[in-house]
Amino acid sequence: MGWPLGERGPRQRTSEHAYGDYRHMTYDERKPLINRLQQVRGSRVLCFVLSDRETFPPGIPGFQANMASDAQPALRQLLRDIGHVDRLDFFLYTRGGATDTVWPLVCNLREHCDHLSVIVPFRAHSAGTMVCLGADEVLMSDGAELSPIDPTTGNQFNPRDPVNPANPSGINISVEDVIAYFRFAEDVAHISDEQYTIEVLKQLTTHVHPLALGNVQRVYLMIGRLARELLALHLERDEEAFSRMVTGLTTDFYTHVHAISRREAQALLGDTWVHAPDAEAAAAIDDLFAAFSRDLHLHEKYNLPDEMGDDSSAELNPVAAILETEGRSFACETHVKVMQRPQLPPNVQVQVPPGQPLPLAPWVLRTYDFGVLATGWVPNSEGV
Repeated sequence: MGWPLGERGPRQRTSEHAYGDYRHMTYDERKPLINRLQQVRGSRVLCFVLSDRETFPPGIPGFQANMASDAQPALRQLLRDIGHVDRLDFFLYTRGGATDTVWPLVCNLREHCDHLSVIVPFRAHSAGTMVCLGADEVLMSDGAELSPIDPTTGNQFNPRDPVNPANPSGINISVEDVIAYFRFAEDVAHISDEQYTIEVLKQLTTHVHPLALGNVQRVYLMIGRLARELLALHLERDEEAFSRMVTGLTTDFYTHVHAISRREAQALLGDTWVHAPDAEAAAAIDDLFAAFSRDLHLHEKYNLPDEMGDDSSAELNPVAAILETEGRSFACETHVKVMQRPQLPPNVQVQVPPGQPLPLAPWVLRTYDFGVLATGWVPNSEGV
């Protein structure tokens, strides 16, 4: 469940290392860094930083965030604060997210400025790369990365996920994996006869429902159209050039995890559109991203066993994303209840008094159960 923008969820103790409660992070320290970037760029700056922090054990809720529609109300409030400006810089760090968030996000940004720039301090992957396609200018810092935009899709017809059988969308299917399967059959296995091509399709449909494959085709067409429409927001429509760019971003790198460097992006999209910031702007961008990295602990793996020790339960309150300007800030918070249980090796028995839990001895492996009590974007009034 989410919280309204005017409310906060349940709180916990506020010590610096109290089970992932990061109250020592400060928005006030980032304000002058945002203002400095604005002064250097002659623009207004809106920051959208989504955490990709690793955890142990993997998958602890609330430490990572993807682009999603739940950020739109906070984004609209920040844009209303800004009003209409000549130049708007969208400072973006993300590993990706829902494709259907890209178009309304870009349109909202463009409605509030005459010139939209996307600043990529490090990563703007997948859906983040698509946001870049809708900007008048893309500034990529040293070491900044875009990524291919070939989508993955899931629906109720996808194969079941053996790791998470309760997931209604099943295993995500990569559009490019399906295309590569047929290309492999033709180019490597040299299967071109119609009779055998039909057999290749039959083999695929024995493992993947035909309606799941239909959804793959629909998403494939949608990504191409969306990319072209984003380009047309600021470039004169040129279907040949657009097709070359879209093909480059969907198929030419062969894998979704390829990190597209600034030089590769310039070669594909044009060096007058994608370029490096000047030295003064680069320093301001680096300092601001360093503050976000520190405050969201992007380079530190969160270790739950070290935090919990031998406590049987804990409450975590991680922040997974920040959306802010110089004047106002929102944070995406999650309130998580964790239960820690011993996991005894096979054939090991421990005598405990009736009604008492098994001891959490140092040699005992641990199992964790997570319950998300609340999650959502809230005003960052506590200065996260």
